[in-house]
Amino acid sequence: MMTGMRRALLFGTATAVASIGLGSVHASGSSTPHFRNGGSVWNGDIYVVNADGTGRRRLTSDPAEEFSPAWSPDGTKIAFSRFTGRHFQIFVAGADGSGARQLTTGSSAATDAAWSPDGRHIAFTRCNGSCDIYVMNASGGGEIRLTRGEPPGDESPTWSPDGRKIAFADLDGIFVVDADGSDRQRVTDGPADDRNPAWSPVGPEIAFDSSRGLFNGDIYLVNPGGTRLHPITDSAPLDSNPAWSPDGRRIAFMRKQTRTANARVFVMNADGTGQTNLHAIGDAYSTPAWSPDGTRIAYSWLTACLVPQVAGKDLGDARARIRRASCSVGRLRFAPSGRPVGVVLSQRPQPRAERRIGSRVNLVVSRGR
Repeated sequence: MMTGMRRALLFGTATAVASIGLGSVHASGSSTPHFRNGGSVWNGDIYVVNADGTGRRRLTSDPAEEFSPAWSPDGTKIAFSRFTGRHFQIFVAGADGSGARQLTTGSSAATDAAWSPDGRHIAFTRCNGSCDIYVMNASGGGEIRLTRGEPPGDESPTWSPDGRKIAFADLDGIFVVDADGSDRQRVTDGPADDRNPAWSPVGPEIAFDSSRGLFNGDIYLVNPGGTRLHPITDSAPLDSNPAWSPDGRRIAFMRKQTRTANARVFVMNADGTGQTNLHAIGDAYSTPAWSPDGTRIAYSWLTACLVPQVAGKDLGDARARIRRASCSVGRLRFAPSGRPVGVVLSQRPQPRAERRIGSRVNLVVSRGR
């Protein structure tokens, strides 16, 4: 499951990300969003939660799928990936989710944004058949290719605290290169799918997730030179996507209890003790990101439908809005009204309600006088 998901992400299709992440049997390479349940669209958004699990709120609500948030070092911006109709591209928005602006373009997918410690550059994964690590200016542009790995390639860059090196995941393990792409060095060497490295902001350790020995998946630590490799979680659930707190004392990660359960954001001490469920629903492939002050954690969730405001809209427009919001059109009831024929008079559930993906929105529609 995880290997299949990793390969799907490498090729950057919204269909594969959404369908595999939610347990669908489909994994096509279609360049259009995945439809099921009466025309609903798999939707994903960026959320933020306080580090103690309180105050969860949505930052983005675009109909397109969004994932992989990364907080800028000064705390004013969040970079993330958004599906643009053919590929994922990297966007940056204010820390409150406002003013989203596209940074990458082109005919290949761009994901896994990672800010340099000085905030001047963003490392990311670019995929076109195979994937490689690139660096660009934080404002976009000036792209430099750092790796040329064997297919399916390299992904998930993370910067060293001094900004001189970048670690990343390859199908053969975790590697480190200088920030200019030179001096590629191996850190881990299986026998497993080692993924999602995260460099400690204060010490010589890299956290990553791996299925070494079992298929459940745990969080490991290793020194950049490949020494002192050891697990810090040992649980039956799937643990993935570690992220260090700014002070290096805690690690956020995703835990998926069963194959069919939604993943949750957990936080633990850097030695693996004190594992705490924040009760923030995500998916196993979310990448938590700490705010620079250590008080909040951003993450992504393949969400339930967010019911749109359609009362007062023409029925055709209402249907389209409902489907774009990952809901489906439910029962229609026509009622006499002074409003023009086909205008929606009322709806249930009410606007902004959150329901399961594909949930029905029932409408009362004017049939005229």
